[in-house]
Amino acid sequence: MMKRFITYILLVIFMIGIVSPGLNPVSAKSIAELEKELQALKDERSTINSEESDAKSKIKENERQQSIVQEKINQLDGEIFATESNIASKQEEINVTNGEIQALENSIAETEGQIEATEEELEELADQIEELIERIEERDVLIKNRLRSMQHSGGSINYLQVLFGSQSFGDFINRATAVSKIYESDRTIMSAQERDKSDLEDTEVEVEEKKDQLVADKEKLDAEKVEVESKRATLLAQQNELSNLKAQLNQQRDTQVATANELEEEHYHLEEAKLSLEEQRQVIADQEKLLNELKDKKIAQLANEEQQNSGSNGSLIWPNGGTVTSEYGMRHHPIYKVDKLHGGIDIGGNAGLEIRAAADGLVIGTYDSGTTGFGRYIVIRHEEINMTTLYAHLSSVNVTAGQTVNQGEQIGVMGTTGSSTGVHLHFEVFEGKYGEGRVNPRTHLP
Repeated sequence: MMKRFITYILLVIFMIGIVSPGLNPVSAKSIAELEKELQALKDERSTINSEESDAKSKIKENERQQSIVQEKINQLDGEIFATESNIASKQEEINVTNGEIQALENSIAETEGQIEATEEELEELADQIEELIERIEERDVLIKNRLRSMQHSGGSINYLQVLFGSQSFGDFINRATAVSKIYESDRTIMSAQERDKSDLEDTEVEVEEKKDQLVADKEKLDAEKVEVESKRATLLAQQNELSNLKAQLNQQRDTQVATANELEEEHYHLEEAKLSLEEQRQVIADQEKLLNELKDKKIAQLANEEQQNSGSNGSLIWPNGGTVTSEYGMRHHPIYKVDKLHGGIDIGGNAGLEIRAAADGLVIGTYDSGTTGFGRYIVIRHEEINMTTLYAHLSSVNVTAGQTVNQGEQIGVMGTTGSSTGVHLHFEVFEGKYGEGRVNPRTHLP
């Protein structure tokens, strides 16, 4: 921000009455003119007070917006945390469902194996049934032949004819034994026939039932698998939806964080502007003090004739013998990471290096902005050459406000106070009063 009229009175300081050792008054300015200059400073101070009030209001609004944005960020963090918990919960359910599907697939594979074994068993049984059918058919033929023989010979009566046809008792015994064996054989054949038929029917039923049960079990497992896979698909869809929600929340959070960063940067610039206004007001107060001293002493003339012959030749000298580390012009600020005008040149060196006045002049004031801005700095007005110089980031100062200094005289010590990344001197030059006509210092340096 351009500092308006901060050094408005400096143009006349040497002409209205600072009496320093060795100086003789040669001209005068009226009290009315001094009062007019003082009124101009009061008007400027009023303007600065208004601007400072506006800056404070903007800072307050900025802080309110930062609070709202931070609250939104905290809310989004909570929603993101809850969403991540839900995603993790869904993943656990998916893992359980995958386990169920794996168990069902194992059961299905086992059941398919059993069905395959049962089908092999049925094939073996079919071979056995075929053999059994052959035996049954053979017995059927034998039984039919026996029945036909019995029909032709009169059935059971033939057994009696066989017995009564015996020639002797021994023959009778032999015939009775033979008849008994034939009869027992017939009963055995019939029993085996009935048993084989029953076993055949039972085995067929049992194996078919077993196969039907296995097929039913497999169908049930298949249905359960379809149901569980549907459940998994639903869970995956829900998890994907939650992931999309999380991505949206993260995007919203990134937007809010970007806004917070912008507000924080704006807050810094507002604070810097407020600090600048406070510094301007201090400089005006210092000038008012000097003018009031002149007015109170009623000094009518300046001793500028001797000052014109006291050594300043209208040009500046380097304030120290260090090396330039950063030139005048636009640059990316090393601390605040924004592009802004570097209003002077930085001259590097070791801590403790002496800083000297670039020309004869009057010390407007020495200031300290703490850990921000210029830190400790000095402003000097060079009336004879209509310039003002600034020396910033000093570790200490050797002059006081209102003091006259000569070109080359030590005024401070190099340091790294304020917003600084290392030991150096920040040197600015204004063609006119402080804050007006800032130029590249190299323009007036040898």
